[in-house]
Amino acid sequence: MNQAYDDGYIYYPGLTAFPVTLGHEFAGEIIEVGSQAISKRTGKHYEIGDPVTVEEMAWCGECKPCCDGYPNHCERLQEVGFSIDGAFAEYITVPAKLCWSLRKLERNYDDVFKIGSLVEPTSVAFNAVIERGGGIRPGENVIILGAGPIGLASTKILKTAGAGLCIVSEPEEHRASLAKKMGADYVINPLKENFVEQVKEYTDNEGAALYLEATGLPQVVTDDIQNAIWECKAVNSTVVIVARAEQRMPVCGEFFQVKRARIVGAQGHSGHGTFFNVISSMAAGMDVTPMITKEISLEQVPENIKLLQTDKENCKISAIIN
Repeated sequence: MNQAYDDGYIYYPGLTAFPVTLGHEFAGEIIEVGSQAISKRTGKHYEIGDPVTVEEMAWCGECKPCCDGYPNHCERLQEVGFSIDGAFAEYITVPAKLCWSLRKLERNYDDVFKIGSLVEPTSVAFNAVIERGGGIRPGENVIILGAGPIGLASTKILKTAGAGLCIVSEPEEHRASLAKKMGADYVINPLKENFVEQVKEYTDNEGAALYLEATGLPQVVTDDIQNAIWECKAVNSTVVIVARAEQRMPVCGEFFQVKRARIVGAQGHSGHGTFFNVISSMAAGMDVTPMITKEISLEQVPENIKLLQTDKENCKISAIIN
């Protein structure tokens, strides 16, 4: 989550409206169905008791970006848990178009709601590294800067997709350990090690096909990324910006011209088959539940939101609402 400044406020460039109930990464059981609530899995009405997860991006489906196939850039966008009420509650009402069945996860997971709550952040990562970043060929190297939830989910996605080496840059010890659990081959501590030199050593000077900026600190990490591109052998590298930040990237265009590299932005998780493909990947064995490091009750949510401002030992804190 975004870290607060000294005055207690965070910088968040997305949509907000107050008062609002928070909670945008969730799964649950359907208890009531509207007359037009059609399941994408069956083509029929949802049934009472169906397990589902829900998109956070409440796109309209009528504006030009939506009609052009870009719902993440909806001109009338609302966001569950940010501008409309979210899931830190016993019940939530959502449009059926945002719901995705979790039935196929029941074959391999005892608790589909736990992993189902991770579909949304994993879909943000999938949109970044697969849809916007173009994915990788099996055997290509990837480098992820930042082992927060999106960086960790991207690690699992890219290793599942066949990454030759997955290198994660992360200074915090517990997050670095989680990166290894999620499949990272190497972890660099950029506060103690020279990022570029370690990349060159681990990849035999090859570098990477894809770099993911998931730190939210472009003023800190951009030089590391572009210097690695410049000094390594790989051409055609893609840099994906998924973290939100108010600071600008200090980019040297020459590096990207000579090395035929590119920078792309990634926002959201809707459209392009993303939720469906993430759920299918999870059903096939792509388990991201190690990201959940603590479980709490609904009553414990406020204190744990405050705790996450300083507690780096936890990654995803899951609220179990019975």
